[in-house]
Amino acid sequence: GTSSAQRQVTVQPGPMIRTEGSHITIWCNVTGYKEGVEQDFEWSMYLYTAPDREIRIVSTSQHNYAYALYAQRVNSKEIYIERLSGDSVLLHITKLQATDQGMYECYTPNTDSRYLGSYSARTNLTVIPDTLTVMAAAQTLSKVEGDTLQLSCEVSRQTSQHTHVSVGWYLRPADDPNSGPRDLVTLSRDFVLRPGGQYRQRLSSGDLRLDKTSATSYRLTIYKLQPTDQGEFYCEASEWIQDPDRSWYAMTRKESEKTSIKVQPTDRDFSIQVTTERRAYTAGEPLELRCTIDAQNVPERFFSVSWVFSSSPVAVIGPSAVPLLGPNYIEREATGLLTVRKESPSIHLLKLQRLLPEDSGKYICRVTEREKTLTGDFIDRSKRSRNVQITVTPLRSNITASLSSNTSEIMEGETIQLTCVVSNTVGPLSVTWQWTDKEGAGPAVNVATVDREGTVTPGPTFRERSSFGEVRMERVRPDTFTLFLYNAFPTDEGQYRCSATEWSQSGTAPDWIWQQIGDESASKTITVKSV
Repeated sequence: GTSSAQRQVTVQPGPMIRTEGSHITIWCNVTGYKEGVEQDFEWSMYLYTAPDREIRIVSTSQHNYAYALYAQRVNSKEIYIERLSGDSVLLHITKLQATDQGMYECYTPNTDSRYLGSYSARTNLTVIPDTLTVMAAAQTLSKVEGDTLQLSCEVSRQTSQHTHVSVGWYLRPADDPNSGPRDLVTLSRDFVLRPGGQYRQRLSSGDLRLDKTSATSYRLTIYKLQPTDQGEFYCEASEWIQDPDRSWYAMTRKESEKTSIKVQPTDRDFSIQVTTERRAYTAGEPLELRCTIDAQNVPERFFSVSWVFSSSPVAVIGPSAVPLLGPNYIEREATGLLTVRKESPSIHLLKLQRLLPEDSGKYICRVTEREKTLTGDFIDRSKRSRNVQITVTPLRSNITASLSSNTSEIMEGETIQLTCVVSNTVGPLSVTWQWTDKEGAGPAVNVATVDREGTVTPGPTFRERSSFGEVRMERVRPDTFTLFLYNAFPTDEGQYRCSATEWSQSGTAPDWIWQQIGDESASKTITVKSV
């Protein structure tokens, strides 16, 4: 048999709760009509205080449909109908008033040959006061690139209904004010932090934060400000309510006063310079080289410093200030003859104790800055200082030796006392005491020797007498050596010679090489009379 459709009008379910001054849309659809015919819609409302009195608002077919209460608002387009399709529309009220509260009816005139089904549907609208407040101090701040920025925003509401609040911070950039505000970070109505697209990396790295510090306070923190952060910052809050269809609706949205931020960019360039007291040294002296980094905001930047000697690495100091030594300098550092340290964020020291002739050559300081880009990648920029030519001259000895005695003539059994003074020394000394006959024609006999470390060794001929304590040699001062012969024999008569040798050190620990750089001697004749 035959069948026919039944007309049905549906409207957005209520009750809907909206705030004064907000923009509301209410949808209305119709189905079950003869196809091909565009449907008309008529909107009316009924006050809760007069539920039987219709107040016409707006129609798609009748220009003068509105009653006087709504006519002016309809004519000014404050209230209008948006057609979505032939059988679906939206009622717009762009600025709700408290008197707009009531029952709303959507009516569709019949377009078929007979009446069958429903031709209207109703929904409830409640209008409540807008109590949302958003406050932030209006101010102008000047910052330097790399500084930290903190701004606070107070958000409160007095709504009796169950609502949620979302809070976001926005930046209107100074360099492109026509591009619209940038979304920095938002705390959603579900308490989820959502960064803007350009700021996702900075939020994940901790350089961007949004903290709820109290029931009404929201604090924005940006670490390591960048020149692109310059502009007007403001806080925006929305109050949300859940409609009967379980969808969330932003009843009201407000912005705070704006804070103008100026970010002075730092000069990312840097220069380096190596300084030293002088360029010429003598072996054994200390050398100090300082590498100075001249740049803005050095403590907040990541520099590593490399010391290089004649193309060989000496040491590298990273941002952590822990030195990494080259293979040829590990032993010298372990024995305290090399120091590498960071004296301040911009000054690095290289110190060599007891220079060697092999330390002559070119010294340079190479500085590398590692910078993190907005995308999270790293770029390195390196510079090197000019060559610093250091000359180390081997030690030249100018020592002198003088020998004195308590007396030049003694009796058998008395004590021979000799004192040798060595002057103008620069390096370690060794001293050897020798004896020959009065004429000096016979072979020289070693009496005793003191080496560079101060160890005394008696000569073979005098070893037995030394064991009885009759021969004693002492170093009483760094430059003074004494020899005692107790119970002198007539055979002890002769020439006594003090021979001093000066040494220098080269090579590296533990394989030091000692080189003789000079020697000097002095002699004295002693007469011993028999009893």
